[in-house]
Amino acid sequence: MTKLAFLYATFPRPTETFVRRELRHLQKLGAWPSIFSIWQGQKRWNEIQVHSFPLIRLLYLFFWIPYWAWKRPASFKKVLSHLWSVSCPNLQNWNETFLGLAFALIEAKKFQNAQYSRLHAVWATMPASAALAINQLVDIPFSTGAHAYDVFRNGGDWLLPMKIKLATKLRTSSQSTAYRLRLLGAEKKNLEVIHRSLNGVPGRNDFNLVQQNKLNLLSVGRLVEKKGYFLLINILRVLRDQNIPFQINIIGGGKLNREINRQIHLAGLKEEVNLLGHLDEQKTENFYRQHDALLFTGIIAKNGDRDGIPNVIPEAMAHGLLVLASNYAGSSEAFPNGKAGFSLDPYNPYPWVEILGRFFRNPDKFTGIRKSAISSAQSDFSAEVNCQKFKNLFV
Repeated sequence: MTKLAFLYATFPRPTETFVRRELRHLQKLGAWPSIFSIWQGQKRWNEIQVHSFPLIRLLYLFFWIPYWAWKRPASFKKVLSHLWSVSCPNLQNWNETFLGLAFALIEAKKFQNAQYSRLHAVWATMPASAALAINQLVDIPFSTGAHAYDVFRNGGDWLLPMKIKLATKLRTSSQSTAYRLRLLGAEKKNLEVIHRSLNGVPGRNDFNLVQQNKLNLLSVGRLVEKKGYFLLINILRVLRDQNIPFQINIIGGGKLNREINRQIHLAGLKEEVNLLGHLDEQKTENFYRQHDALLFTGIIAKNGDRDGIPNVIPEAMAHGLLVLASNYAGSSEAFPNGKAGFSLDPYNPYPWVEILGRFFRNPDKFTGIRKSAISSAQSDFSAEVNCQKFKNLFV
């Protein structure tokens, strides 16, 4: 069996549920990668050691930089030449890149001595910077995940073209992101589109409205620009003005909390809208069971950031919610439009309101769509199928 190391930026991170979900299923399939967390994280997860990187070790750079510059001068020149010739997208990416490179300079010998035969970077940002540099220093091949955040935000990661060129495999989870990677030079034979996985598909026995006198709506996602919450508020305002009774719970925390709350009050929706903040995976799971429909209004942010297929969409489909999702980026790749959900323009509230109005008045007419959503979730987001594909990357 391949001796495999998974590199994470921070592990575990509360919002990255799919990362932990996939790791659990890989273990069930007999793949037990060593876990490395570069920036903070926990010491143990599920009784498994997490190799965290103490930042005090950065002091060792005074030894390792001249050592590797002497030992592997061509590799040093290759990476530094790229960094010098391409503008850094933003300060955060600058920090992530140099922390990933510093980790590699200090830890590369340990990976070599431990005889790892493959590295996999879960993200194409900091973890892939580390994996790329280790590859250049001690010749351990690496693969990397490359998701929407990694390739779209501010034009993509600083070292992304080099990572695309040198990685043995690129794993992404949506066709929209795969298309962008191909434009950046990814070869078809090295690029794998593997959807993120569900824990299971619980389905639904009762397709009646949770409450006969109102719609119980749900939205899940961080309170950041790309989730389109200000457009969601506009849809809800029109829904209220059309006299369609509803209650909506919004699960997620983030830097836009105060402004979103202010816009809710300005729209006169404080009685209908509940901001619940971040909830853990189990609590969120319970909310899926208690709601009729999921609204996802994702957009392309000013810095280019966007979602591929957000985890919340297949999760809601698996629970039999009626899914109304933005037609921007990869959101609606999760289902056939009009058959297992609806793909809509979030800048135009009226089609959203029209569908929700029909759903409130005649929920039985949408039962077939909700059942199709469960079937689509089962066929396209099965952990057994997708994690086997993921495991095959390392064979």
